[in-house]
Amino acid sequence: MTSFTRWLRSCARIIGAATLVVGGLLLGAPPVSAQSCIQDVWMAHGNTQGLTCTANDVTLSSVANICIVVSPPGGPRDLNNDGCQDPNPLGQFTCVSGQQFTFTADFTMPLTAQARYDLGLYIAQDGGGADGALTGVCAPNVVTAANSPTFINKDSPPDICGDIDDAHNPQVIHQTITTMCNDTNGDSKVNLPWCTTWRQPGANEVCDSATFGSASTFDAYPGSPSKCNCGDLNIDVFLETASITVVKEAVTPTVLETGGSVTYSVAVTNNAQVSDVALDSLVDNLYGDITTTGHNGITATTCTLATIPAESNDPGGLNPYLCQFTVTVGAGNTGDKITDIVTACGTDDFGHSNLCDDDPADVTYVDVSTPPSLAKTATATQAVAVDVQYSVAVTNNSVVDTLTLSSLTDDKFGDITVAAGNVISTTCAVPQAIAPSGNYTCSFVGRIATTGLHTNTLDGAATDDDGVPYGAPPLRDTAGVNITVTFP
Repeated sequence: MTSFTRWLRSCARIIGAATLVVGGLLLGAPPVSAQSCIQDVWMAHGNTQGLTCTANDVTLSSVANICIVVSPPGGPRDLNNDGCQDPNPLGQFTCVSGQQFTFTADFTMPLTAQARYDLGLYIAQDGGGADGALTGVCAPNVVTAANSPTFINKDSPPDICGDIDDAHNPQVIHQTITTMCNDTNGDSKVNLPWCTTWRQPGANEVCDSATFGSASTFDAYPGSPSKCNCGDLNIDVFLETASITVVKEAVTPTVLETGGSVTYSVAVTNNAQVSDVALDSLVDNLYGDITTTGHNGITATTCTLATIPAESNDPGGLNPYLCQFTVTVGAGNTGDKITDIVTACGTDDFGHSNLCDDDPADVTYVDVSTPPSLAKTATATQAVAVDVQYSVAVTNNSVVDTLTLSSLTDDKFGDITVAAGNVISTTCAVPQAIAPSGNYTCSFVGRIATTGLHTNTLDGAATDDDGVPYGAPPLRDTAGVNITVTFP
């Protein structure tokens, strides 16, 4: 921004603030009434024919040097305390959609015909409806020496209302208006419904009232049913409704089936062009308020109810807003998923609330593989005998998975779950389900036909809940017994 531009904007604010006082003294505040637009004033002066407003002798071409009134002066939107809203970083003035706002500006009305008299300017205060400022609630204005630097009066006193001709074209009114923050054509700028009125030669009556007290006393009305012009003008006041986008991701996308700690990241993007968004809530459907800890398993968080700037207000790179939170989850089955959703809601600078979005994230349980163990011992059942009893114990070392034992096979005796061959007797059987941290014990008697040290090895086979198979080496153990024979 050049120094000249800064000076020009400063001058515009000073002029606007001064004009605000002058305009207030000149016109006063129009009553909140449905009898303040040109049709009402026209009819109140004894006219019965409706206005047609087909002429375009005088129009409204522009609204410049806008000062949106800040009352009382000061605050974050009026840092220099001049009573005028500061523009945003894009140089735009703003208002709240659907609400009234007050502004002072230069209203330029050019002439497209011969000299015309007693110019009136009507601005709709209720949004305009279908007929603009023709009916409804309006701010009615007259060009006077007090509010127009281009003022000319071609009439004799007591007429005080401004006129227009080729030498004094256009006419400009410095005026304070209260109107609706409304965008009817979707371009994010305020639409200002207006009507101009005038009198033509031969219908130029005395206009000695410039203050709207009632429709019957206000003298700015058309000289005939056609001598008015209505339209809808875009002015440089910006309005929008912000929106946000939430992206939630699992920083730790898996967790052991025994449970553990999971961290999530949350990104909230403000999609508005000019409006900041203040977050009102950050809530997870499983864990609740993610800006606080000590509840629902939340152990840590960096999330806060921050204000997220629009892209144009983002010199620090705070858009999108990023944070993380950590929770503790319980045990689950391998392959199962924890799906939870974070919802963010906020309010923009224009007062639009309940601006919400949400996003889910998944965390998957993964298997904890814990090998089981097998132990085997041998006990002779006779002092000098060939039948030996073996004890078998299978322990499930997992704290979460059930173990299914499917076979027990000895390298010397074969299948020890069946009393056959050298397996004299057995209490062992398969399949056997062994609970987490549990064990299974059994025994069998095997017949040994040789003397000396007899060593044999037992192998088992098992599968856990997650389909993980186990065999040797964890399911293997060896036992030895020394067989002696004493001859008489």
